Amino acid sequence: MASLSKPHFRMCYSIWFQFLVCVLMLLGVNGFQVPITFVQDAVAKGGVCLDGSPPAYHFDKGFGAGVDNWLIHMEGGAWCNNATTCLERTKTRLGSSKLMTKQYTFSGILSNQAKYSPDFYNWNRIKIRYCDGSSYTGDVEAVDPKAKVYYRGARLLRAILDELLAKGMKNAKNAIFGGCSAGGLGAILQCDNFRAMLPSGAKVKCFSDAGFFINAKDISGASHIQEVFADVVTTHGSAKNLPTSCTSKFDPKLCFFPEYVARGIQTPLFLLNAAYDSWQIKNTLAPGVADRHGTWRDCKADILKCSDSQLQTMHGFRQNFLAALSSLGNSPSRGWYINSCYSHCQSGTQETWLRNDSPLLDGTTIAKAVGDWFYDRKPFQKIDCPYPCDKTCHNRVFEMTFRTIQQWMKLLIFMGVFLKTESLYVGITKVRSAVAKGAVCLDGSAPAYHLDRGHGSGVNNWLVHVEGGGWCNNITTCLERKYSHLGSSWKMEKQLAFSGILGNNPMFNPDFYNWNRVKIRYCDGASFTGDVEAVNSITKLHFRGARIWHAVIEDLLLKGMKNAKNAILSGCSAGGLTSILHCDSFRAHLPVNARVKCLSDAGYFINVKDVSGASHIASYFDQIVKLHGSARTLPASCTRTLRPDLCFFPQYMAKKIKAPLFILNAAYDRWQIKNILAPVVADPQGVWSDCKIDIKNCSTNQLTVMQDFRSEFLTALSKLGKSPSRGLFINSCYAHCQTELQETWFSHDSPALHKTLNKDVVFGSDLAVKGKALATNKSDEHLFRRGVSQAQNIVAQMKHVKEFSNAIGGRKILRVSELQPSFTGQIIGSKAIGFFLPMKINNIVEQGGGLRSGPEIMCETIPSRRSSSSRIKGKEGRNTLDMHNKPMIVLIRNDRIRHV
Repeated sequence: MASLSKPHFRMCYSIWFQFLVCVLMLLGVNGFQVPITFVQDAVAKGGVCLDGSPPAYHFDKGFGAGVDNWLIHMEGGAWCNNATTCLERTKTRLGSSKLMTKQYTFSGILSNQAKYSPDFYNWNRIKIRYCDGSSYTGDVEAVDPKAKVYYRGARLLRAILDELLAKGMKNAKNAIFGGCSAGGLGAILQCDNFRAMLPSGAKVKCFSDAGFFINAKDISGASHIQEVFADVVTTHGSAKNLPTSCTSKFDPKLCFFPEYVARGIQTPLFLLNAAYDSWQIKNTLAPGVADRHGTWRDCKADILKCSDSQLQTMHGFRQNFLAALSSLGNSPSRGWYINSCYSHCQSGTQETWLRNDSPLLDGTTIAKAVGDWFYDRKPFQKIDCPYPCDKTCHNRVFEMTFRTIQQWMKLLIFMGVFLKTESLYVGITKVRSAVAKGAVCLDGSAPAYHLDRGHGSGVNNWLVHVEGGGWCNNITTCLERKYSHLGSSWKMEKQLAFSGILGNNPMFNPDFYNWNRVKIRYCDGASFTGDVEAVNSITKLHFRGARIWHAVIEDLLLKGMKNAKNAILSGCSAGGLTSILHCDSFRAHLPVNARVKCLSDAGYFINVKDVSGASHIASYFDQIVKLHGSARTLPASCTRTLRPDLCFFPQYMAKKIKAPLFILNAAYDRWQIKNILAPVVADPQGVWSDCKIDIKNCSTNQLTVMQDFRSEFLTALSKLGKSPSRGLFINSCYAHCQTELQETWFSHDSPALHKTLNKDVVFGSDLAVKGKALATNKSDEHLFRRGVSQAQNIVAQMKHVKEFSNAIGGRKILRVSELQPSFTGQIIGSKAIGFFLPMKINNIVEQGGGLRSGPEIMCETIPSRRSSSSRIKGKEGRNTLDMHNKPMIVLIRNDRIRHV
């Protein structure tokens, strides 16, 4: 999130604000809601979704001159190619109409406004929902008695079209049969069948948006997409419903590809496609099964992040796409609009269909090209120049999911609210002297870090935070990495935003804000453990992570760290693993009397089998250790008794670490769920895809598997031992790295564990609120700021408290009265911070009972250097507790107590 720069840009938005922004955005795209229609009669004909529920569509009636014109647009959503993936699909809207939204937003080609869809706005416009997983081609009579999965896509489509014919389509004068993605493929495969259903005098044409899927090999040289399509045809019994003009010449499994079918289609056909179709780049060219270590992950998410080598591969895909397109023929009844955008489906969203900034090809919008072609005003057969020549492209995937809306909302909120907050950008420092020592990044460039100098009482305190970013385990993945910021300091940002644990604001990082804060950049691909002298004369790859580590630390020692009084070595992800592996060596560099501790954030990677039962991560780590020559730099306390590759796992060596160590990790660590538990190599059909993106999408079975992963994680964590020098903050969030973002490090809605914020558990977290100093001496600015910062994110509003009830779950209720505040903190908006210093609490009455309504109150002593935090407890038989001369903080919330 560093690119957004504001250290706490996401901490304060509310559900209501999200809802408001969402509404404004939806209004901005000029869409309108159309209710769902279920085809109940289809059930008796066997025309049902995968789960046996009736098919459905959304229908907005035509008007005026368009009353006898019909536009059918079929929804997309990929395919299911075996019993397992189809069974999983029955639990989603793509396999069951029971789970479909009851309203659907019509925009783009389906808009009802002339200015947004001038040629089709007044037509009868229908959106057919997709729930069969075969692009409407399946027809298997038998139903598995256990799974209860129905393969009836062709019957489903026929049932819907029959109903539309009865509703007036039988009298159509003009008609378009179209769709997007898998729906666009369906429009090609069923084009002539649709034409045969309508009057012979009607003008009928077909339109495929992002449906021209090509039979191309992936980056590994395998024909992955051909195997998937063959499985779809076999599983759904699609062969009998594919165009006979193709199946009479080719294997039916090939006839699922448009390039083998299109030439035989008699009905006029228009193809709208991006030559760099984002779905095909992600799933045909570089599917997870061919990119097991995620080398293409960033490139697939954003074309701007692609390396030169990856762009060349994508240009090769474009050439293959155009060669396949030539099978369409040159008939004037054909039309195509092939732009060079990185997108998928461009007819259903207003911004790409017709808007003032829509994509243009030969100066023509998509809406104009399709309209001219349909009405025979002007033929359109245009192919764009190669990427990146087209400056009108939006170059992103247009999938307006709720997650996408959330991202926009967060950005809008950031821009609108937090521009008033001071930014902290820290310049890069390159350790050029390290090059002579051979301490270089993968590409041979100098290592680097960002340093923000400490001040005041923190001038001799050092926080060294190590960047993460996975690993590279072979020549190919390291070579790809060489061209990114994770392998070359030449590719690194010159300025880096510091937030979370690196923030310089006492309100948001009260314990470390004035320390010397360092971010070490990661560019070796082995968590700073590699040390191979030889350099390949062809690849020019350097495996020198351990040397980088020592060179950077030596540079920091010269800049004052040799005089450190307090120091923390921390890191996130692969950097968090570094903070474990190098913990003792870091401690050895610093003065013996310095307080030195290590913090690993999301770095406790465990050795566990994946969903296929294979030990993928063990094999992966073994390859890293061997490639980078890491064995000699891993902790000797581990390598003396275990294989070096096992010593890359914290569970095997953490117990031997002597320096104090704190582990911050999510038990459902997002990276580990995605890459250790359910890596793409173990999930080639993508059954886990939606679950890994959003835990709310996980099925019951998947959640059970994740619960088992948590149990194994906790077992591995037990290897850490129970030394008092160890600390743990293991929450149940689906997250990865929680120290670098303000929202998870320290904000009003940060993750809490036993009512403790992440930041409270790292270094003792002493509060700088001492006795009456805060109350009586506001001029002591340091104490004042520190005290207020600790309470900044606690909802409280108290001046003269008389009587409140404390109701916390199933705990006992404390009624507290006669609080005598010495100081009331500042008001922040409608929220107030109340500090109550030396006071006497009388009449503590313990009562049984459950949750009560009204505000909640909790009294807790503020931990200081002379007193530790403790819940108020009176001695047996007494109802008065004298807390005189012990600072107190009273927290009141109207919802629930969260931070104390």
